[in-house]
Amino acid sequence: MKAKNTNKLMLMEKAKIFLGIALMVLVLFSSSGGVLAGELDDQIIAKKKQADQVNQQIKNLQNSLAQKQKEIKSLGDQLNVIDSRIELIQLQLQANQRDIEQTSADIARTENEIKDKEEEIARQKETMERVIRKIYMDKGVNAVSIIVESQSFSELVEKTEYLARIRAKLKDTVDRLKVLKAELETKKEQLDEKMKGLETLRHDNQLEESALEDQKYTKAKIVEMTRGQESEFKSRLSAAQAEEAAANREIVRLVQEQARRNRASGVEGRPGRDQVVNTGGFGYPLAGPNRISITGGDFMDASYGLGFPHTGIDLAASQGTTIYAAGSGAVIVAHDSGNAGLSYIAIDHGNGLITKYLHVSAIFVQAGDIVNIGDPIGQSGGSPGTRGAGIFTTGAHLHFEINDYQGRAVNPHNYLSFLPPLF
Repeated sequence: MKAKNTNKLMLMEKAKIFLGIALMVLVLFSSSGGVLAGELDDQIIAKKKQADQVNQQIKNLQNSLAQKQKEIKSLGDQLNVIDSRIELIQLQLQANQRDIEQTSADIARTENEIKDKEEEIARQKETMERVIRKIYMDKGVNAVSIIVESQSFSELVEKTEYLARIRAKLKDTVDRLKVLKAELETKKEQLDEKMKGLETLRHDNQLEESALEDQKYTKAKIVEMTRGQESEFKSRLSAAQAEEAAANREIVRLVQEQARRNRASGVEGRPGRDQVVNTGGFGYPLAGPNRISITGGDFMDASYGLGFPHTGIDLAASQGTTIYAAGSGAVIVAHDSGNAGLSYIAIDHGNGLITKYLHVSAIFVQAGDIVNIGDPIGQSGGSPGTRGAGIFTTGAHLHFEINDYQGRAVNPHNYLSFLPPLF
């Protein structure tokens, strides 16, 4: 009996050793690809540092450019502003590329972490199965004959301290890894959304690249038009101011003339097909995002320069972009200069407000036409020297403006939300 008990104790000690080793295997049996993760971490840190440096340069240049735009008084001032814009666009393109690279590395790191955790879960499950098979099959450590003559595996698990600990450890480990995997997958989804945002950024990059070429062209064109002479610059600037003022006067004259005819005929509103009142608010004059141009030009922008107040909003639009009526109404004027002079469209919305569209390269309507909100009315322009751009312009865009019937400028931000400049 004593020998039998001794043998049983020896078997139990072996079982303890075996099960203890199994428990250690469960704790230690994992690897995590730390080298690759570390490399990606280093890449992300480096990209972020580079991006921070470029962003600081952009901030400094933005402050300098805003001051320069306030002080435009000469041809040299104007050319310096354009040079600063060119430099700013180039820096912004660098910053955007850093953002794209940093996010791509972050996504790669997350995907690697998810893969590691999936492999770890698989390893832990495999280890669990191996341990259970070992318990059943290892004749040298017959746990069933050691632990109180258990009749089934479930009873053995319930009564054996070591097996219970292993089972609990297995369950906790697998559950924990599942949670981590779910968290990582959520993080990947978030990063995927960020990458979608970067696709928008890539589209903005295309606009910036176009703006970069536009600014280079503008600089060359200004030098060509002024022959590099200060006197010629001031002459053209004065002519541009007079051109825009004449357009404003003509629109006000037409509106007031219509009002006089209405009073003389004793009718309210406009008779016949001209009697249109926009009651549904305003829509955007461009498809997609309506963004204020990087060349400056928000409503009454203090840094606009050029010697006169900016009574509308310059919207970013490449040459030939379709323009849409911002509201239903009657076209008051659709003036085509026929050359590089200023071309424009104005719509009376019958509610005391007029919308104006300047620097138009093509016109699809004529005076007296009735338009509905969203109808195509023309195409944008603004590249120096092109049809409809005006005597003096600093790049392709659409000038959008709202006036009352007395010709006073109304802030378009009161009716529509515009995206800020790209930088």
